[in-house]
Amino acid sequence: MQMTASEQQKAEDPESLDERARKRQAIGLSAVRPTAKAEAYHPPVQTGVNGLPWLAVVLLLALLAVTLWLLLRATLPGQPMTATGGNSSSALLRDDFMQPVLGLAPDVVTSDWSMGYVGDLYQIRVDQPGVLAWTTLGQIDLGAYRYDTSLMLTGSSGDNSAWGYAGLIARYQNDQNFYLFVVDGRGKYQVQAQEQGNWRTLQPWSDTPLLAAVGGENLLGIADDGHSLSFFVGPDLLYSTDDLRLPVGDVGLLAGSRSQGTARALYDWVRIEPIPLAR
Repeated sequence: MQMTASEQQKAEDPESLDERARKRQAIGLSAVRPTAKAEAYHPPVQTGVNGLPWLAVVLLLALLAVTLWLLLRATLPGQPMTATGGNSSSALLRDDFMQPVLGLAPDVVTSDWSMGYVGDLYQIRVDQPGVLAWTTLGQIDLGAYRYDTSLMLTGSSGDNSAWGYAGLIARYQNDQNFYLFVVDGRGKYQVQAQEQGNWRTLQPWSDTPLLAAVGGENLLGIADDGHSLSFFVGPDLLYSTDDLRLPVGDVGLLAGSRSQGTARALYDWVRIEPIPLAR
């Protein structure tokens, strides 16, 4: 049990107490040490709006800001979408062409080809044989990514449009350096590289049951992990190569015709999403 100062004074020798009192008075203190308060002092809690602690106010404001951001983001164009057109929060970007957000060429018409928006689709049309036309998305720093689109070649299997082709461009540097992945109206695909203006065929025209013929929809994809390029129809891998001689670059859309054909390619949407970088 702890004694108070007055109890200690009574218990100790009077002469000792008198001497101690004189010493305290000599240095300007009271003769007897005051007894400590029975209850410790606590500073008042600082409060904010309506008496809430400031920490609670900060957390409430942060929650409101996040909620407003999510609501705004849901109403803006350029939202992520899956290969079938649904939402996907992992996408870097997407464009469904209803309110275009990418750097695709606007309406351009020449004597051999034309491209531009048709309703909520993007069209590349080739009207002369042996012509290749393309446009890029203006994305030059993608890192490792997968690039997808929905493509339909219009026409019929009995006319020249069946000989037309269309698809995707990857690692685009300039007009003489890029990779392309194309499909035609007869259900065939091809992978090529143009390097310093010279064409190199990586995969010649090949049949696959995964592709729809002219008039049908094809979901095409390219995955670039920094080490290899892989080419897909939907989730199915068609071809992959690590023989890459061009650095990472832009991506794009293209359409072309062989010596006896024409082409009309309609793109419904494009999407780019990140993938793990190869080690």
